[in-house]
Amino acid sequence: MGKTKLGVGLLMVSVLLSCIERFEIVEDAPPSLDGTKAGVWILTTLSPEVWYASDSASRVFMAGMWANDLNLVGDTLFITNSGDNSILKYVLTEGTVDTMYVGTGRNPWATAYDPRTDRLFVSNLLTSTVSVFSGTDFVEEIAVGKNPEGMVVVGDLLYVACSAYQDGYRSTLYVLKIDSLNVTDSLRFGTNLQVVVADPEGDVYALATGDYSSVEGWLFRLRDGRLIDSTFIGGNPGAACLSKRGQLFLVGWEGKITVYDWATERITQVDTLNLNLSACGFKGDTLVVADFSNDRILLLQGDEILNTYHVGDGPISLAPDTDL
Repeated sequence: MGKTKLGVGLLMVSVLLSCIERFEIVEDAPPSLDGTKAGVWILTTLSPEVWYASDSASRVFMAGMWANDLNLVGDTLFITNSGDNSILKYVLTEGTVDTMYVGTGRNPWATAYDPRTDRLFVSNLLTSTVSVFSGTDFVEEIAVGKNPEGMVVVGDLLYVACSAYQDGYRSTLYVLKIDSLNVTDSLRFGTNLQVVVADPEGDVYALATGDYSSVEGWLFRLRDGRLIDSTFIGGNPGAACLSKRGQLFLVGWEGKITVYDWATERITQVDTLNLNLSACGFKGDTLVVADFSNDRILLLQGDEILNTYHVGDGPISLAPDTDL
């Protein structure tokens, strides 16, 4: 599993009393950056904090309650805070932070950005809706399937993974036209659909993470909104990231790293680190993974650990800031 309902819900109860005084939107004014891109942004949920790791790791500023997702778009970071129903927009080159609220009781989960329309989409787990912002202005709230989580923009379409965890994990993938903000399709498949990513060819991969007990993970591939094929993954992978070499990496809390090659349409390898892996990303050819239980990120090439950075409590999401 990845950013599970347990991870941002019941697990937080055990730490609220000890760190509630730290739940500030911004501790100090975050820095403006000079355009240098050499590191990795990390979001920790139990602290909750935004960190940056380059030559060393340092805390940049405080996030909001139950910080859950980090999304880097150009020179802007979007930080999703499930506990206080907010999105922080941190413009790195200016050092400014704006706060966007989706409304009480929504539990925002993740964001997706459309550069064509300058629209930000926010999935609201508990109200089964997607909030739409233009810049920092609220535009509309759209009804989708039950318990939306991960999203991705491909052309003029927004794909929304709706896990339906409150309804026995009977998941659906909703497809919305961005220009009209209309739902065009809903596809029912998989158990606990949480993650969607797109490859450079525009194919969409939807990851169903299973029910954490009897049902294991499946990967579904779509093109132009239609299901092409599916692959049994096994285990409970909860996060996915794409390499430049045409591979999709899937990581999960049981420590497995599964590699799927979209060119050959097959699983090419499965490695096990025996760590609780909550997120992944690529910095060039180097795989970056978040080790949730040990409060660190690892830089990997093959089975070799190149570097380790210790960060705040419970790294839940990361975003390398360079594609060199």
